[in-house]
Amino acid sequence: MAVSKKRAGFHRSDADVCAEELATIGLDQLRLGEEIQDVLLRDLDLAGRTISNLTLTHCVLERVSFGESVIHLCRMRDVRLIGCELANASIRGWAATRVELIDCRITGLKAAECRWQDVLVDSCAAGYAQFNDGQLRSCEFRNTPMVESDFRSATVEGCLFASASLKKADFSGARLAGTDLRGAEIDGLIAGAGDVAGAIVSADQAIGLAHLLGIQIR
Repeated sequence: MAVSKKRAGFHRSDADVCAEELATIGLDQLRLGEEIQDVLLRDLDLAGRTISNLTLTHCVLERVSFGESVIHLCRMRDVRLIGCELANASIRGWAATRVELIDCRITGLKAAECRWQDVLVDSCAAGYAQFNDGQLRSCEFRNTPMVESDFRSATVEGCLFASASLKKADFSGARLAGTDLRGAEIDGLIAGAGDVAGAIVSADQAIGLAHLLGIQIR
């Protein structure tokens, strides 16, 4: 476990997409099950649906609801989701590259076995979200409460948690190499000594995590 006062080098690639350049389509034009590319989706209600395949490339979604939906196969590349609803959705094996979730509600999201690269989660409600057995690399969680979130057995490498709450989050069996936790609240974080090895924490956080290493500070 590294203790550093300096900001660790962090790089995340932004989604390469601009809403102004995209054509807007409605629900009647949406072909779920086929690749959806170069479009703006706005104010669509897909809540509670079972979707076999959702593939999005170079798209922007604004106020689209997938709340309580079940998506069996999901692929996203260069996608921005703004004000979208994914609470209690089940998205297994979600592959995302350069995806941004901004002001979204992902409370209770089940994203087990996700594969995220360069994903931004900014100003979202993410309590109880599940990322267990996932692979998250160079991802950024900013201004996002993630109370009691589940990262069990996940690979969380080179990620950044800035003004994010990880209170009572479960990182049992996780791998946190190069992940910067200095901007996170980690009260009650669940992890073993090996789980936090390689994580970057502040001096104060190191004292709080000392019990994981069997250290007594007097």
